[in-house]
Amino acid sequence: MHEWDTFAVIVGGSAGALVGLLFVAISIHAGRIAESADLRGRAAQTLVIFAALLLIALLLAIPDQSQRVLGVEFLLLAVLVTAGLLYLDRVARQTDSPRPIARTLHSVNPSMLTALGIALAGGLMVFGIDWADFALVPVICAAMVGGLTSAYLLLTKLTD
Repeated sequence: MHEWDTFAVIVGGSAGALVGLLFVAISIHAGRIAESADLRGRAAQTLVIFAALLLIALLLAIPDQSQRVLGVEFLLLAVLVTAGLLYLDRVARQTDSPRPIARTLHSVNPSMLTALGIALAGGLMVFGIDWADFALVPVICAAMVGGLTSAYLLLTKLTD
């Protein structure tokens, strides 16, 4: 997986910057987010997606591991991400009247797509499919665009 080193650096750096943007958005509107279970859950889901991207980058950068070992690591990551996202979705749905911004965040956040994509890439790697690592590219792109959109909405549209 040595040829993916640069990709891992780019994904990790980008995800780290996006985590920073998310924390800026949350800190600017901390009071509104703190009082709303649906907004807390949706913001936390975005954080889980960015954390998944950071962990993908970390796993890709580990030297001298086989594709099958990396696949198992991705499968375990997918299980953890899925569990976290489902829990946070349940937290976000525990309100009688969700805010429109929370519904929008739910729509743009690629939560299950990210988890399923990580699992798909991991499963393909475990079975030794040569192009399995390329399955991560659209997943990572969707996670970054969706997470960035969520952070932008939390930053700019929370007053609506």
